[in-house]
Amino acid sequence: MPFGSAWTTGQNLQGVVGGGQIGYNYQFNPWLVLGAEADIQAADIGSHGNAVVGVVDAIGPHVQSVNSTKKVDWFGTVRGRVGLTLPSIPNLMVYGTGGFAYGQVVHNVGFADNYTFAGAALVGGGALGHGYYDNTKVGWAAGGGVEWSPSAFPAWSLKAEYLYVDLGSTRANSVPLNGGFPAIAPQLFGPTVPIFTATQNSPTRFHTVRAGVNWHFDPFAAVASSSGGALPSIKGPPPAFVDSYQPFQVRLKVAGVIPLDGHGTVFDSGAGHPLLGSVGVISGLTGANGVIAGASTNTSTSIIPMLDAAYFLTKNWAIEAICCVAPHHIQGTGTIASDFARAWLFPPSAMLQYHVTNFGAFQPYLGVGVNFTTFWNTRVNNDTWSIPFAPGAPLAAAGGVLATFQYATVSPSWGVVGQAGFDYMLNEHWGVNVDFKYVGLHPMVHSTVIGFAPAAPAAGAIFIPVKVSLPINPIVISAGLTYRFGGSLLSPLF
Repeated sequence: MPFGSAWTTGQNLQGVVGGGQIGYNYQFNPWLVLGAEADIQAADIGSHGNAVVGVVDAIGPHVQSVNSTKKVDWFGTVRGRVGLTLPSIPNLMVYGTGGFAYGQVVHNVGFADNYTFAGAALVGGGALGHGYYDNTKVGWAAGGGVEWSPSAFPAWSLKAEYLYVDLGSTRANSVPLNGGFPAIAPQLFGPTVPIFTATQNSPTRFHTVRAGVNWHFDPFAAVASSSGGALPSIKGPPPAFVDSYQPFQVRLKVAGVIPLDGHGTVFDSGAGHPLLGSVGVISGLTGANGVIAGASTNTSTSIIPMLDAAYFLTKNWAIEAICCVAPHHIQGTGTIASDFARAWLFPPSAMLQYHVTNFGAFQPYLGVGVNFTTFWNTRVNNDTWSIPFAPGAPLAAAGGVLATFQYATVSPSWGVVGQAGFDYMLNEHWGVNVDFKYVGLHPMVHSTVIGFAPAAPAAGAIFIPVKVSLPINPIVISAGLTYRFGGSLLSPLF
């Protein structure tokens, strides 16, 4: 129907954040500092808004309403910094900063339209809709702050910072839950069908005020000397690398998680309607093995921070624990073509590694281990799709069922891990790392589809339990910093 309305309502984000950062600064002269900084933080930022508007059109009077929530689960930035210092106050810097921002945004909105149709009879009606968006957004950030290093603790600094973050806009499109005109004049309007549609566009912009503590270090200290206690500078060729035994190792890295598979097999889990039975009976799509024909999934890639901790039994053999969290998005394809679900993964791994130390600063390694992955905060989206019917199936004349996912859970998964990588050590403590892993990850997803046949409203809600065998089996490619320490405390175990 070509009737509708549009309006604007306010909705303010507020909350708290907390996280960590890493960066690099270089002081070019006594008053100019240039640097780069990356941060990531968990966020409890949210907003809630309600709005109601009255509309009169050719149908009659309407009362339209929207109930909206917005959340930011986490966000990060990668920024440049320009700092100014005064020779008279060398341990105080005022700086400006700006660059790239990214974060997870959840946008959830309910729509309603209550109306009175003043036709042959005065009849009331209503329609409901639900819109949902949950994805990683990118944008920009800019701000400034002040950083101060106490004279008594020159390796530490305190900072206070203002940052404006803009993650762009999200759009939540309604899924019709019910609605349409009652069949009081089928010669004019036909049977009741879900015709309600609505959209909400919502910007995600917020101001932050943050305080933090930084620890400063120079990874090139072994190859650098100081000139009058000021800026480090390289004087002649660096000394030869000394590969001393350092039993403890910590790595901070950025990783890309790329599923090698991610294409799930969808099974019919059994009865879904008291009269019609399972989705196989309703649609005629399920084969003798319970597989729903033409249904599959795709799994998204992800970019995440990663922390590794290792203990070297000898200079060559080490045991390592790997910790990270990763968000993934599961997209339905074929007969379940929809924006299915999103979930957070916690996939800790334990590894046994052999490090080759015959090449000096270049130290390749191989590892093998086990992974346990658990899933939480699994959320289904509200996309709808039409389940087609095979010829001759019950309700085939209805032309299909409008369906959406009601919920989803993901079971934990065990798997093997294979690893190859290398460290290039700048000195006996600091180095850079590149790493490749294969993770055996094959969870089972359980979900329920709720459907409605517009041409057969008497059937009511049709609940369809399904399960998805989901091989993800990702490769994880990472790069970052290595720090080794503790050589003065322990000797090799063997």
